[in-house]
Amino acid sequence: MRFFLGVDGGGSKTVASVVNENGKEVGLGNSGSLDILNESVEVFKENLFSAVKMALKAKGLNLKDVAASCFGIPTVGDRAKTENKIKLVIEEIGLKRYMLVNDVRVALEGASPENPGAVLLAGTGAMVMAKDEDGNIFRVDGWGEHVGDLGSGYFTGQMILRRAFEEYDGRAERTQILDMVKNFAEVSDIREIIVKCKGSNVRSYIASFSGVGCEAAANGIKEAREILDRTVEELLKSVRTIVKKVHSNDPLPISPVGGLFNCDYVRKKIRNSVSSVQNVKFVEGKFTPHMGAVIMAAKRVLNDHEMKIFYNGLNSGG
Repeated sequence: MRFFLGVDGGGSKTVASVVNENGKEVGLGNSGSLDILNESVEVFKENLFSAVKMALKAKGLNLKDVAASCFGIPTVGDRAKTENKIKLVIEEIGLKRYMLVNDVRVALEGASPENPGAVLLAGTGAMVMAKDEDGNIFRVDGWGEHVGDLGSGYFTGQMILRRAFEEYDGRAERTQILDMVKNFAEVSDIREIIVKCKGSNVRSYIASFSGVGCEAAANGIKEAREILDRTVEELLKSVRTIVKKVHSNDPLPISPVGGLFNCDYVRKKIRNSVSSVQNVKFVEGKFTPHMGAVIMAAKRVLNDHEMKIFYNGLNSGG
């Protein structure tokens, strides 16, 4: 029996999955961020190894049982120097056959494993990635919080924090947002948040305040809805741009990926807004991002007939 390992590493969390050649998931592992630009190499390594070991342990497997693996990790494809650091860590695991791609690439494979399609990522970061009928890959944004990631959880969380500090100063009219931010951060003085916005894993911390925005919007707070509307508009800009890059006679299926879509306000707004974009249709992805990584690993080994059996197993839940 052949087994395939897939890893979906994000800015906040990592999921590793082991699936056999019949499409049955036999192991699952979870850990923290694999964003090597915001984590030390030591933390990156610890999180990666932890998720992989957990996934293999469930079935009592070891590395030699893995026929192929795929790692979807942030920043891959952006900077060669950083990518080389990631490869060195992966090679320490001892896997003989592996592929390394951007984390959004595995999300795309999970959403549309057999056909053209696109994913709209709005997690800690933000990106749109698509593939056409010939397998060509197109990308918009995902350039990090300092120059991009517009419409991301970080983008939204930062705007919520800025609004809270404006209210604290008196630069903006007082709303519930200030108290909601303090309650979420578990601080009595909002200035305590400033210290936590420095150092390791700060992206995830700031992005987490997007949840405050979602809650405030659900409570009908106009200022929070205005912030989320801006988030949605930035995501729509990326969607409109990707459509221009992918030339297709058929509407491009685009699937939502990332924690920000757990926000009802954002999800409904995006769904309604995307429907107005020409030659695009909003659909649910077929499989999860970590399963997309498994699929990419399996495609390196299995032939067309074997892949059909593999997909059938995935579709039936193994």
